[in-house]
Amino acid sequence: MFLYRLLNFLLIPLTLTYVCWKAVRHRQLRYLKQRLGIGLGGIPKNAVWMHCASVGEVNTALPLLYELHRRLPQQHFIITTNTPTGAEIVLKQQKPYLHHAYLPFDWMLSVTLFVSTLKPRVLYVLETELWPNLFCVCHSRKVPVAIINGRLSPKTTATYQWVRKVLGHLLLLTDHIYTRSEDDQAAFIKLGANRHRVSLIGNLKYSPPSFHAIKQPEMTRDYVVAASTHEDEELQIITCWQKLNRSELLVIAPRHPERRDDILKQLHSLTDSISVRSRNDEITESTKVYLLDTVGELNNWFAGARLVIMGGSFIPHGGHNLLEPAHFGKAVIFGPSMENFYEEARLMLQKHAAVKVSSIDKLCEQLQHFLGNPEALASLENNVHEATAGFSHIVDDYADIISAQVSPEKND
Repeated sequence: MFLYRLLNFLLIPLTLTYVCWKAVRHRQLRYLKQRLGIGLGGIPKNAVWMHCASVGEVNTALPLLYELHRRLPQQHFIITTNTPTGAEIVLKQQKPYLHHAYLPFDWMLSVTLFVSTLKPRVLYVLETELWPNLFCVCHSRKVPVAIINGRLSPKTTATYQWVRKVLGHLLLLTDHIYTRSEDDQAAFIKLGANRHRVSLIGNLKYSPPSFHAIKQPEMTRDYVVAASTHEDEELQIITCWQKLNRSELLVIAPRHPERRDDILKQLHSLTDSISVRSRNDEITESTKVYLLDTVGELNNWFAGARLVIMGGSFIPHGGHNLLEPAHFGKAVIFGPSMENFYEEARLMLQKHAAVKVSSIDKLCEQLQHFLGNPEALASLENNVHEATAGFSHIVDDYADIISAQVSPEKND
């Protein structure tokens, strides 16, 4: 722990430079202040605190939070994120019981200011956000800490010995760890967690989204969605798409919408028929590409898509959650890099409910096959429905645990 805190101290100039740059870039003074543990006016005290790193984790947590509100209508929830895009997802929900704040940097002073100001009832950390000073401050202030949907990557468990020692100490400070798989359960115990405080519940990412919040776009054209794309993927995918000369609209939803201008520069060399969501451009019969450069709308577009291409998988990034479009019954094609969602990909491939390709050229072949063969596409979609059926209980299982822990009767 001493070495971690020493490194943290030495990196303060770089950390402050980064947070100031980020605040200026996103024009958010709130980002700067809250990452320093201040500027928390308007956020209720004694709320249930759930930390979600960014967009993916927020989307994973929302169905659980909706269910918890249904059971505990008077309870307020604070969702902290590390990123402005994660914040935007929370704020777009416009729910009076959901409050957003940025997670303070893992400095003793900033974390202490945050915890002492808001006095949260409990902290639920989603997945694998293990911050030493955060856990230590919560433990000393008697704020229970639990990890939900817990996962540990092979990279984490194979890191330096001193890092594993620090992480093992943190796990002993947690009240309980609820994991998404047996492998994760074993990994937490191996890292140092008390085996009696580690339980297997299931993967929240398998749970369907909140369909009542879906607002499908008013479209007269068929379309294909390239979801959560990263740098260079847009260019690869549209190059492939132009070779196919399909009549459908290609909707590109970049993982980081702030890359809009760079994407447009790349794509304009291939086509001028691009409409942009943030500019409210009209989609006409001549539009070839629609750039969905907004946050929080992707599920709306999944609902009506003919097929989905999952980004982050055609470059060495590790992929994104292909179960998100699968919950809408959509066929998903993804590339060779899906390490970050290995379990989800394995499940879908075992059920013949998704297609993995080794290259962009193979993507072109599969797009041509499924879009030109309605029977093959329908068969794949049937497999998708079978693979995703029966996952709704996972939200209920987590909600049972959390509502029992934070219900008003427990404090009477």
